[in-house]
Amino acid sequence: MTTAAAAEDRLGADRRERLAGLLEETSPATRRARIEAVTRPVLPALEPLLPDGRLPKGAVVEVSGDTSLLLALAAGPAAEAATVWTAAISMPTLGLAAARAYGLPLERLLLVDTPGERWSEIASVLAGACEIILLDPPLPPRPRELQRLEARLRATGTTLLTTTPWHSATLRLTTGNPSWQGLGDGHGMLRSRAVDVHCTGRGRAARPRTARLLLPDETGSVSTPRTADATVAMPAAGAAAAG
Repeated sequence: MTTAAAAEDRLGADRRERLAGLLEETSPATRRARIEAVTRPVLPALEPLLPDGRLPKGAVVEVSGDTSLLLALAAGPAAEAATVWTAAISMPTLGLAAARAYGLPLERLLLVDTPGERWSEIASVLAGACEIILLDPPLPPRPRELQRLEARLRATGTTLLTTTPWHSATLRLTTGNPSWQGLGDGHGMLRSRAVDVHCTGRGRAARPRTARLLLPDETGSVSTPRTADATVAMPAAGAAAAG
């Protein structure tokens, strides 16, 4: 083989190697692995609401005061592995029976009912031990407290689910239009509650999504009503005009 032919052969081999690497980098399996490395799983009924169907690690998720939705979001990561711990801060009325029904193991749930003005400091400490923190701040947060807590969340990968408005939240979830099933003409037993759940946020979550869910359903968990329409992704502001 001539020197020129050998050089051409080596160049072809290099190109094939780069192409193989590019295909590997862009393969569905590789992309999925990257997504899973920076997110946490949720219960199946909640997957269509979230970007990539998962909760972001190291981020704040604002939940509009609906404790049922808060518990349902926390249940997915808790079911992922027996090593996942959850903390609830300043939530003394949290229903433990409801938490267990959604799938939160009570033996791996830490409760801090009255943190007082040191709630952000306590949350920062627990972020080193818990993958999920549920938080209802007893006092308005100060900017420096928020900055320190958010930096701690990013460093540990802990996801914070909070019931209070949070300016820099990555995701915001709200519920509306509730209706209960189970009551007849003045008699019967409440079995489930159907609600509309909306999700929006920053970045990839800027395009709003909504779904009709049973929250809770007849088992005390979350599911999709049999007659519900599929989750709809709404156009982002200005998208319709641009289309």
